[in-house]
Formats: sequence, structure tokens, C-alpha cells
Amino acid sequence: MLGSPMNRRQFILTGVALGVSASLGVYSYQALTSQDNSNKAIVLSALLPALLYGALPKDATSAAFEINQTQRAVIEFMAFLPKRDQQELEKLFDLLANRLGQIALTGYFTNMSELSVTERLKVLARWRDSYLQLLQQAYHGLRELLYGAYYGQEEHWQRINYRAPRFR
Repeated sequence: MLGSPMNRRQFILTGVALGVSASLGVYSYQALTSQDNSNKAIVLSALLPALLYGALPKDATSAAFEINQTQRAVIEFMAFLPKRDQQELEKLFDLLANRLGQIALTGYFTNMSELSVTERLKVLARWRDSYLQLLQQAYHGLRELLYGAYYGQEEHWQRINYRAPRFR
């Protein structure tokens, strides 16, 4: 034998490392060859129903309207973030819109938009509780950005009994 046999943990870690490496390689190639701005919309339309679960109206038409409105608010707000944060969010959106990146980050082969809200919530909970700080950072960053975009809209203030302070 040339070396000791590979144990299960080494096999799994090698598989994950190869998957992430392949995802980053595909992402780098795509980033160099195209500038697709629809990735934000794809990812936001998949994540918003999960993160805003319970806050959205029961009526599907009203919920879709609020999701679209919040997507616009997120995209508008991103322009005011520091450049580094904008770039990190762009990379995250691109990875989640990419099939290989999504597999590496979520563990699902299907598109995030095709997952049930429960499955999306499980993915987010795994990110939140992950031992990888990068996934925790992705979770907290997206959560704060999306909650801020949703609850920053005046029409949602009444539901949470918020009154804006008056300055004299």
C-alpha cells in the first residue's frame, strides 16, 4: 500500500473541499464572462418568503407585491453600503444563483425557489448555527439587510405598532 486508507471524515472533507473549489472556479469564470444583475432578484425572491415568514400577508397577490417592493428596497439600499459589503453581497447572490454554489452552500440540488419555505428556513438555520463563520456572516448579513428593507417601509410600521419619532 502507498499510504493509509482514507477514513470517512477525510473522504467527506475532501468532497466538500472539491465541491467548494469547483463552485468558486465556476463562479470566477461566470464573473469574468458576464455581469448578470438578475442574480439578486433570483436569490431575493427565494429568500424573502422564508425570512419574512409570518410577516407577509396571507393573500398571495399582496404577498408577491410586498416581496417585489422589498426586493427593490434591498437593491436601492445596497448602493449606500460600503463597497466591500456590496462586493461580498454580490458574490453571495452570484454563488446562490449558481447551481454549484447553491449545492455547496445549501446542500440542495434543486433551485432555492423550488424548495418549500420550511426547507429554506432549515437552510437559513444551518447557516445561523454553522461552525463556519462565513456562513454565519452570510446569514446575519442577509437577515439584517432584508429585515431592514422590509420594515424600513412605512406601510409595515402599523403592523408592528411603530411610530416614527417626531423631531422639532
